[in-house]
Amino acid sequence: MTDFVTRHQEEINQTLSAIQRIGKFSAATMAIVEELGWHQNHAITAPSLLLWSGGIEEFSPQPGEPHSLQRMVRAGGDLQMTHLLHALVGAAVSRQQPAAATSRTIIHALMNAAVLLGKDANDAAYSTYRMWRVAFLPGMLMPSAPSPSEAKVRYREFAHRLEGYFIS
Repeated sequence: MTDFVTRHQEEINQTLSAIQRIGKFSAATMAIVEELGWHQNHAITAPSLLLWSGGIEEFSPQPGEPHSLQRMVRAGGDLQMTHLLHALVGAAVSRQQPAAATSRTIIHALMNAAVLLGKDANDAAYSTYRMWRVAFLPGMLMPSAPSPSEAKVRYREFAHRLEGYFIS
């Protein structure tokens, strides 16, 4: 983990900076990331991959088979990227961030996260947007959704802006 963080310190710093700006988080709040120790050297076990991948594999005493691990890593990366996008847009909406400028920051954060996962930045960012659009937006935007009308307008604005970066 230490070697990985050292090699990717720039992407990690840029992603954390984007999170801090979008969410308007204080330095004290951002210090929690360091306190949690995610960037410190630690073992990454098959059971922890199982949890981070949303249970894509069935739990068994031997979840460490190569094909199983690969599936968990791929699913976990997709799941975490999609949750990252949802959290960034949600923070931007709740903090009344301007959609045009903030969408660019969100795209940049997604691309940095893709690099951390060893994926093509443009392809992974667009794929993440598409997964987010179908997995999260309906729950926010359907007429029966409990989201306030103003939030629905803002989520749609972000969705349209983000899509515009990929489609244009």
